[in-house]
Amino acid sequence: MLGFLERLFGKSESRESRTTAAVMASDDLERIEEELKKITHGYEAARLLNRAGDLYLVKGDRQKALGRYGDAIDAYLQAGEYDNAMAVCRKIIRVVPEVIRTRRTLAWLCLGKGFLEIAREHIEAYTAASIEADLSPLAVQHLLLMAQYVDRPEFRDFLTDKLVELGDQEAAERVREGKAAEGVRAAGWTPVVFAAMLTPEELRRAATEGFEIKAPTGEAGVVDELESLLFDPEGAARAQMAEIEAAAQKESAPEEEVAAEVEEEEEHEAEKEEEEEEEEGEEEEEEEED
Repeated sequence: MLGFLERLFGKSESRESRTTAAVMASDDLERIEEELKKITHGYEAARLLNRAGDLYLVKGDRQKALGRYGDAIDAYLQAGEYDNAMAVCRKIIRVVPEVIRTRRTLAWLCLGKGFLEIAREHIEAYTAASIEADLSPLAVQHLLLMAQYVDRPEFRDFLTDKLVELGDQEAAERVREGKAAEGVRAAGWTPVVFAAMLTPEELRRAATEGFEIKAPTGEAGVVDELESLLFDPEGAARAQMAEIEAAAQKESAPEEEVAAEVEEEEEHEAEKEEEEEEEEGEEEEEEEED
């Protein structure tokens, strides 16, 4: 569990060093990128990444700008700077309104803040963009995670409608008939950050392997399972198959025991019949001799 949380949130750092402040004040992209090789995560890295995104945008390199903005969001999330992460999300949406991942990240952050109505707007946009980009299975994973997090009936009805739009009637029924997962909301920002930082590759592999990703609750077993899924999906699939086979063997054990008992009884009966036949044969031989 500790390894997963360290991986998710990183180590605590001071908010700003003098070196970072000096680099931030400059317009030297090369210098900022060099500094980012030394500072790879945390609040300082997030500010540098955000600054780099701004400078790339000024230069007209929108692709690199979006990349650095995305990295900044992840770094802010790891540092627990959720308001700053939301600000960068909004900045990206202003530049590229059709973005997908940023929409759902902002939706998650709004859920974490309790801004359900604003979250609905971003989920609407996220759903539409996912359908347009043929990424519905990935969006389904996120909406199912949101259903584990939010227990308000009207919001769950909204998620159900979106799942229907995404073409997953079965998932929609599960949300309609279910409720929020126990312990998820009580875990605070952990499930929000976890969900927001899921990559498209992780979502795609989970969908392909047939996993429904479970939101973390802070329980050691759950966290270990999530770490296995996210960082070793193939291993998680093998482990799940092993569990299924073990469960099947356990369920079939009583039947096998009964079958073994029946077989043993039949063998015993056969042996008894053979003994009786032998005894009858011996008696007949004795009668003939007499």
